[in-house]
Amino acid sequence: MFPFFSYFCTNINFNYMKNSVFTDSFSLNQTQIIKGIAILYIMLHNLFHWMSPMNALENEFSFDSSHIFSFFDSLASTPWEFINIIFSYLGHYGVEIFIFISGYGLAKSFSKSPKPWGRFMAHRLKKIYPLLIIAFLYFFFTRISIYNTLPKWDEIKSMIYKLLFIHTFIPKEGMSLDGPWWFFGLIVQLYVFFPLLYKCIEKHGFKAFFTVSLISYATIYASLYAFKMPKDIYLMQNAIGHFPEFCLGILLAKNKTLTGNIWCFILAVTAFSLGNFYLAFYPLTFISITYIFVYLSITLINKDLKTKHIKTVISVFGKYSMVLFATHGLFRWQYVVLADQYNNALITIVLAVVFLIEVLILAIPAMKLYEFMTKTKSI
Repeated sequence: MFPFFSYFCTNINFNYMKNSVFTDSFSLNQTQIIKGIAILYIMLHNLFHWMSPMNALENEFSFDSSHIFSFFDSLASTPWEFINIIFSYLGHYGVEIFIFISGYGLAKSFSKSPKPWGRFMAHRLKKIYPLLIIAFLYFFFTRISIYNTLPKWDEIKSMIYKLLFIHTFIPKEGMSLDGPWWFFGLIVQLYVFFPLLYKCIEKHGFKAFFTVSLISYATIYASLYAFKMPKDIYLMQNAIGHFPEFCLGILLAKNKTLTGNIWCFILAVTAFSLGNFYLAFYPLTFISITYIFVYLSITLINKDLKTKHIKTVISVFGKYSMVLFATHGLFRWQYVVLADQYNNALITIVLAVVFLIEVLILAIPAMKLYEFMTKTKSI
């Protein structure tokens, strides 16, 4: 459905809004703000979704229509927990923002300095392996300092799978060691396909995006209706499930515009809403929320809202976003235990703020180590 929705938005001109929103204003600082928003969503989701009242009821890798009703029931019965509940259920969509901005950033960089596939992959792996090694170092640190134990053989084996980036293809390994680390497998898969996707979109533009999206959705719907995925292996942890968001970033980097209007926005909101209630629309939630976020982001950037202090704070999280992604999940469990002990909405929020401060402080030495290992000044 979404490729047809995109075609509709790209080729029909309405008078209710300007038809094109330019993305030339995506400066480095604005990109960091987008990354900052994404990582804050992800970190708060990974903290809150283990707490009452939601307790890991979201439609991230699989779909269950009862989850949206649990979301509304929780809001109705404990409205003072609305921050917890909203991030628990919706915060994981920050991953889609990361996927989009990764495609966008890679395309911008690749257009200035194109590389053969081998050199491109070598360059990206030189970036990702130090990050993964730092994540493992922090894993050892938390095992020793917090849990007074060394990693077990099964955990060492899981590390090897992740070093080979095959963990999302192995039952129960996608979320092993530290849940957020499933993303490492996904991003490396997207790197593998990026040069081909870039060349196709550079040459054929929206037609290439349309075709790749069709292939992605055909595969997703086949997995939902025609065959069953092996137990504990999720299509949505792998590249084929997220090509549309990734390619949207590439397309936007090449075209410099997001074509649409109020009706496209309404269609995206409608598709996202239906995707929380019906399995048939569930695959569309990821690209829909990406379109909604990007359209609103570009609109707000163009309006140049005067929110200097908020932007500064968010951009700091954006600057450290990758090391935060790699390490934050290791430090959440103490806060989950404390929140369950007190069972108080205000205390839960205070714990969340302290959690964000702690992981940001711990990200500073991680970033210094990453810069030393990669000999670069920024991610």
